[in-house]
Amino acid sequence: AELRIPVRYASLATEELHGRGGLCIFRGERRIIIERTLGCREKARLLATGLAQFDWDSVFLLPAVRQAIEEARAADS
Repeated sequence: AELRIPVRYASLATEELHGRGGLCIFRGERRIIIERTLGCREKARLLATGLAQFDWDSVFLLPAVRQAIEEARAADS
């Protein structure tokens, strides 16, 4: 909420699009869109990966949430 990045769950799997979700810009707004049929762990991983693109140093996060974001950031580099 502090970074104003909405998270949406949608049906993404179509014949033309085989994505699972992630960070995107839609109509000029940053969003994280996640395939709704994924399991909880995969949804959490995609959310952490999207959130890892931003600076969270000045925002309070639960330690487990911060760790998931840091792990996603490390896996991406």
